[in-house]
Amino acid sequence: MKFSIRVYCLFFLLFIFLAQEFENRAYLKLSQNKFKQISVQLQTEHYHLNSPAKVERHAKEILKMEEVINIKIIHYEK
Repeated sequence: MKFSIRVYCLFFLLFIFLAQEFENRAYLKLSQNKFKQISVQLQTEHYHLNSPAKVERHAKEILKMEEVINIKIIHYEK
């Protein structure tokens, strides 16, 4: 009698552990997908903030820098 109760308890505990394992696996898969999404968003933001057009606009508008243009000065003799 005691042996069969112990066997049923062991199978019940095994079932609980397996169910918990599947739940943990699903949670880890969900977390991994979420981290991948955040990583893609951060990479996109990094590329946007460090793009050459953004840097040039920052230099022109905020730092008041001007583009260097090669100017040819021609002196006419009189």
